[in-house]
Amino acid sequence: MQGVIVTFDVSKGNCHYQGFKDQDTSYSKPRVLIFKKSSFKELEDYASRLRETYDTDEISYVFESTGVYHQVLRKYLDDHKLPYYIISPLISAKYRQTELHSNKTDPLDCKNIAKVYYGSDKEHLNPYKSPESKHEQLQKLNRYYEDAIEHLRKYKVTLRAYLDIALPDFDSCFPNRNIYNPLAMEVLKKWPHPDLILKAKESTMISYLEKKTGHNKGFIIRHVGIIKKWADEVYSGCDTDDEIVLKLVLLAKHIEEIRKEADDVLESLVNEARKEMLFDQLFSIPGIGENLAARIVAEIGDVERFGSINKLTSYAGVDPMIRQSGKYDGNHLSISKKGNKRLRCLLYLAISCNIRLKKNDPIYNFYQRKRQQPVPLKPKVARIAACRKLLAIIYGMSKSGELYRYD
Repeated sequence: MQGVIVTFDVSKGNCHYQGFKDQDTSYSKPRVLIFKKSSFKELEDYASRLRETYDTDEISYVFESTGVYHQVLRKYLDDHKLPYYIISPLISAKYRQTELHSNKTDPLDCKNIAKVYYGSDKEHLNPYKSPESKHEQLQKLNRYYEDAIEHLRKYKVTLRAYLDIALPDFDSCFPNRNIYNPLAMEVLKKWPHPDLILKAKESTMISYLEKKTGHNKGFIIRHVGIIKKWADEVYSGCDTDDEIVLKLVLLAKHIEEIRKEADDVLESLVNEARKEMLFDQLFSIPGIGENLAARIVAEIGDVERFGSINKLTSYAGVDPMIRQSGKYDGNHLSISKKGNKRLRCLLYLAISCNIRLKKNDPIYNFYQRKRQQPVPLKPKVARIAACRKLLAIIYGMSKSGELYRYD
């Protein structure tokens, strides 16, 4: 690559930047850009002087992907319609390792990013194109949903720990030991201790739970009897005024709120993803339901931005690592895991669901061949291989516009 550039080493709230004419010619020493309007004005003046000095109208802006920190800089460049390149930190690290003294400092990183830019060719380094707004919104919805599920998982673990103290074996009162059903959650919020359950009148509990849960009266009467009998026999590990009892009520409320929030986000995600052709194509694959199809669509985005299936598998991080040396072919190593981990997890889930269905389709048959070949792959390894097969099918369907077909 050639041309005048400005490189950025981005960190939280600010970044260092430096102009370059070529790999060996810098315009100035690195400067600090704070994410404030006045500092961005200084960057504009800096770029103007750079254009005058090197007599050029074109300046490219280059920086590493940082996940979150570079978003402000990216927004500024998008707003001003300035061309920029986002480089993977893994590529920068490789260039840094070629130095005799591979020190890492903010000023030196600007120079290292310039080396990456000038050392790359157009085929491997293309100007960044912001994803279409709809794809970006889908991804944000999926990330928000995942955050909600992660918080929900933590709250559930804490709730279980508190239940083992305050209400031991409370889940035995409900079908399939499910304490997250509406009946169990309402009992926890209203009577979070066996003594409180025993003090409450049975008629009061029945009336309250019937109103709150919407279950029929016969169902409520039967379970209130079971709960009362359990409360009479169990020995609690704390008193009714213990802090754990108060926390149980709060946890039950938090869990219900987050569950509703997660369900609402997932519903919005599915409704928006349905507008994409890829959604119907994914939904036609055995093992992929609406929710999973919507989340995969959100993480892949526009398939057209991947020039080949190899780029798509690299993006997902399921491309195999190859390290050849002499007679050692370096094949059959683990995957790189350097791509989108969320997409990778969703693909693995899709394959697992497909295998459980045991449909006579290409994905399941491919998995079985890997398990039954002369040197059979272990189940997990075979599933990873099937993930690559699934991506190839997704890429092919996006090109042909057809649904998944199998006999």
